[in-house]
Amino acid sequence: MTEARVPARVRRVASEDEARELAAALQRPDRSRPVVVISTPAGYDAPFVDPQRVLDDIAGLAEVVVIPTGDVSWAFSSGMPPDTQVYGGASRVYGTDLEWVHQPRRSPLHFAYSVDEDSRVRDRLVSDVMRFAVRAGIVGSARSAPDAATTGGKVLGVLGTRALVSTEDGGQATIAEELVFSDVPLARVLAPGMRVTGVLDPARRLLDIRGMLPDVDTLRRAVHAAYRVGQVVLGRVEKVEDDAVRIALAPGVPVRVRRPEITGNDLDLLSDLFTPGEVVAARRVPAPLDGLALRLDDVDESEDEPVPAIALLDGGPPWLEPSLLEPSLVEPSLAQPDRSLVEPVGTSQTGPGDPQVTPPTPADLFGARPSEPDGAGATATRERSDGVGQGLDRLEVRGLDERGPDQGGIDQRAAGPRAPTPGDVAAWHAGGQDALPSPAASESPAEPAGKAARDLSLSLDAAKSQVAALAKELLDDKVKRRQVELEVDRLLGRVGELTERLDRSERRAEQQATALRKARQEAARLRRRLGDAGDDVPEERYFVDDEDQLRFDVLAEWARAIPAAEKPGRPLAEYTLGPRFLLSLTDLEGVSRDRVIWTLVMVLTGLAPEMNGLQVHRLRTGAGGDDPFRQRDDGAVCWRVSLQVNTPSARRLHYWKLPGGAYELSRVVLHDDVEP
Repeated sequence: MTEARVPARVRRVASEDEARELAAALQRPDRSRPVVVISTPAGYDAPFVDPQRVLDDIAGLAEVVVIPTGDVSWAFSSGMPPDTQVYGGASRVYGTDLEWVHQPRRSPLHFAYSVDEDSRVRDRLVSDVMRFAVRAGIVGSARSAPDAATTGGKVLGVLGTRALVSTEDGGQATIAEELVFSDVPLARVLAPGMRVTGVLDPARRLLDIRGMLPDVDTLRRAVHAAYRVGQVVLGRVEKVEDDAVRIALAPGVPVRVRRPEITGNDLDLLSDLFTPGEVVAARRVPAPLDGLALRLDDVDESEDEPVPAIALLDGGPPWLEPSLLEPSLVEPSLAQPDRSLVEPVGTSQTGPGDPQVTPPTPADLFGARPSEPDGAGATATRERSDGVGQGLDRLEVRGLDERGPDQGGIDQRAAGPRAPTPGDVAAWHAGGQDALPSPAASESPAEPAGKAARDLSLSLDAAKSQVAALAKELLDDKVKRRQVELEVDRLLGRVGELTERLDRSERRAEQQATALRKARQEAARLRRRLGDAGDDVPEERYFVDDEDQLRFDVLAEWARAIPAAEKPGRPLAEYTLGPRFLLSLTDLEGVSRDRVIWTLVMVLTGLAPEMNGLQVHRLRTGAGGDDPFRQRDDGAVCWRVSLQVNTPSARRLHYWKLPGGAYELSRVVLHDDVEP
């Protein structure tokens, strides 16, 4: 299959030899184009997916082949690697890189269970073709469109994986999602009305805008410019590890968040709290030099609104939406049982913990393959599956042995007079006794006419009986074959139903994992708020003196929170404790000591004013906006920082900033307390 041009017509495989040739051609490393193989459902002459519309949609990027289910698909399957076959109404695209030979999931299988699913499956096949064509360099390269020219245009709209563009030459073109960001929906990259520029393939009217796409360094700079330290930002979960989660702030810009910055509960499994592809909110915190760092454990507590996500292209929409933070829990239909309670028909493991539902093999659907006959009239044995797991019924049809002695048949001359065949009997009815074998032709003596007539009558009855038996067996075989075909259709429909239930179950599990994560975060927040209210959370002490213990805790938190490379530029400022500070910290309930210590570190390193959630501002003498600021005679100014927000009687920290740059910690107070 190394032809330079893609066939303009749908190719139909009509024989087993052609099916074996197709299987061999798909596995040749010199194949230049993807191939779409669409199979017919059992008992149907045409597939549920319109192959001509697929061919029209892919605009010459791949060949489209239709293969019937039955003996032809048997031959095709026997020549293909395991789990890469197509039969029973399924469809698949085979790329040129042959990765699918060893990794079948690289070439996903798509099922159509009725003509109503033509559009859905066709869209998936076209998307797979485009993906393979991009990887093979057939689309978006000089080889694919030597006469392509650079042009601009305006996006008219985005529908699914395609965007419609009004070009400068007065025509229209499309942008394919596969030619932009393969892991970002096109609607999160392009927006109606924005200007785009790219290379236009005049034959396919396909606009390649990859020249506009920013590289990873550009995206990283955009993230640094858009998100300040202290802000709550949106990210997408890329990978979940045992002790960390990788969150992308832009495609190709991941941040590794360690467990201590996510949850304080050692019993939490990160795989229970996060799902790859999930959108989460996180707070940007200080990081070494030009690095990025996030933490998630205080986002729900502060309830800060996330800042808008960056746009991947100028004039485009934010690449992530806040609405994705709260997926709704959709209960499965009561009429359809949970997929997790049903064992799917046939599963395969492509990797640890990565189950994949696969359709039954041809042997599962059709039983053992029919044996090939040795020659005309030889015994043919067929096995069929009853579809209900009750075993195989064996049907034997034995024909008359008409081979000569040189082919292993019976030597009629050695066996005596030849008995009349059914053909002789028919000829006798039509033309008289002259059509019967002549006694003279036999080497045995002639028999009396009465005995010959009786023998002829007996032979005629035997022939009729045998013909009737053969006709009945043939009819039974056709009926049984039709029953198998109907059972195949039922099983394929069952596979589709189970696949859809599995998809729903997996989506619901992801939603429940998200809800569980949020519930555990809320529980952790409540534990922190109530930590000082009882004796269940003992304080770990290393010093008898309260001030010594506080200074130790502040130093330890500074060592953990400030990266090593940034410590010289973020030292702890000198500070003293006001006469009422330790007492206020001991007596006040409803806020955790850890929260107070972390806030103190942010204040003493000068980071607090950069963090919106801390709401740092000067303390006034009253609640009015015109009341003067509090200032002492020694020039010290009183400041106020939030320990909690959106919480009844939210706690605040008051401190004095001295003229020389040192700090004096005043008190931890309630929201309405405006005394220093």
